Amino acid sequence: MCGRFDRHRPVADFIEVVDGLILDEPESAPPSYNIAPSQQALVVCRSESGPVVRALHWGLAPAWVKTPKMARPINARAETIAQKPMFRDAFKVSRCLVLCDGYYEWQLRPDGSKQPYRLALEGGTPFVMAGLWARNTRFTAEPLNTFCIVTTQASSRCRDLHPRMPVILDREHHQQWLDGSSQSSGTIAAMLRPYEKELSVTPVSRIVNSPANNGPQCIAPLQTQS
Repeated sequence: MCGRFDRHRPVADFIEVVDGLILDEPESAPPSYNIAPSQQALVVCRSESGPVVRALHWGLAPAWVKTPKMARPINARAETIAQKPMFRDAFKVSRCLVLCDGYYEWQLRPDGSKQPYRLALEGGTPFVMAGLWARNTRFTAEPLNTFCIVTTQASSRCRDLHPRMPVILDREHHQQWLDGSSQSSGTIAAMLRPYEKELSVTPVSRIVNSPANNGPQCIAPLQTQS
């Protein structure tokens, strides 16, 4: 599962992460250390001119959804996205890359409390998560553009925290993921596997539990906070 993440670096830093990234407009979603469902975040979508950055709301609302009361999933399981009605159209034609510096997971403790951890690439390099996006014109005056994050089984590095993790795409798979045409099941499986490279797993303060808290203190290692 992925229920909270951060993207605090300027979007220009992701030019070194996503090949051919086009920045053709001002940054439309501010950096955030604590992105929560329903909030806007920056994703990369395919366009005729190349991969472009767009600000979308987190929580997928496919084109056929007629009411805002319908649940908007924030995650899609990699194992079933090609079959489930909620995700299959987006999987075929509107995939995206979710810009990310790290994501949060909560570990259940014996006393019933939950300790938040931040997971990131070793060295702090920014990365992208596999996503799906959709445009809905049925229940808002303006088109509503939304996304969700694709998840898979957790890697050996983080399964003690949670049995699922977001799909962290290797750079070689970025363009393949954005281009949904004529890809074999074997290619898809190779892209949507658990991320088995090194991840830093750092306990952080419970202030991250509230989306109202948004600052460097959210990602600071627990032992360094006062």
